[in-house]
Amino acid sequence: MNIRGKFSNLFLSRKSMLGILISFIGLYWAFNDFEFNIFVQSLYKVKYMYILYACLFLWFSVWIRAIRWRYLFNMRNAPPTLFLYKTELIGYFGNNILPLRLGELMRAYIIGKEWNLPKSYVFGTVIMERLLDTITLLFISLLLILLYPIEQQIRKNILIVFVGIILIIIMIYIFFRNMKNVNIGKKINIYLIETLKGVASINLSNILPVTLTSLIIWAIYLLDVYLIQYAFNFNLNIVESLAILVFSSLALAIPSAPGMFGTFHLAVKYTVIELFGILPQEANSFSIILHSYGYVLLTLLGAYYFIQNQVKIRDINANI
Repeated sequence: MNIRGKFSNLFLSRKSMLGILISFIGLYWAFNDFEFNIFVQSLYKVKYMYILYACLFLWFSVWIRAIRWRYLFNMRNAPPTLFLYKTELIGYFGNNILPLRLGELMRAYIIGKEWNLPKSYVFGTVIMERLLDTITLLFISLLLILLYPIEQQIRKNILIVFVGIILIIIMIYIFFRNMKNVNIGKKINIYLIETLKGVASINLSNILPVTLTSLIIWAIYLLDVYLIQYAFNFNLNIVESLAILVFSSLALAIPSAPGMFGTFHLAVKYTVIELFGILPQEANSFSIILHSYGYVLLTLLGAYYFIQNQVKIRDINANI
């Protein structure tokens, strides 16, 4: 291994350890009052049919994600939706068991290898996909600000932050499009240009379907939160369910262990206790189920396609 590789692995290792540490802290804060017997008793009261509905909707959302991802390939020979769907699930599997969201690199490697596309270009489409999720999350956060009663000054501050982030995203997108004409050095320049092409690959004619699919994806996530809270008999309305979705999604920005352990649970528990007066033990059970239903479903489905495609982590490291 060369010196650059050693420093790279050291950096990845330190960053991974930071995420694990934050997850442990989050788990402690979230579950320092956890009582196993009460948790088991609460599970007997859950309406599991609604959790099953949530699983089916979540599974369907992966297909919608694949449709949206295909729109980001600005080329005629874009991978078919079925293959993108399988790769999406492999990405979830990688993100849930590997540090630093390496499932995204797995997606780029698989698509690039199977369809003879530059892996850096495919990775650029993955970055664009995440930017679309961020923009949609900001949009639903704005809805929450408008629909949920909060102090006027806090609302103004959040709106200022919202506008600022939108402007930053627009500037980053314009920067990516213009960077395609910049020369940095042969090897780096080729890799960078292909990545930037992927980020800026969305065709203006595809803006409408990309927007609609993004809204459908997050509408499904909102529906799932509503179904699972209903399974716990919390009787929250759709706007309150939106608050849970927003705060738990914002926890994605916090470094954590694979699968968002700790940070997700803490965000959910804080929201339902502080905003809606749910009892701590019920909040514990709810946060565990809200995390587990998606984690288990997507990890198992992703593992199946991961094994089916015979992906090897060392190959990804060597080719990305």
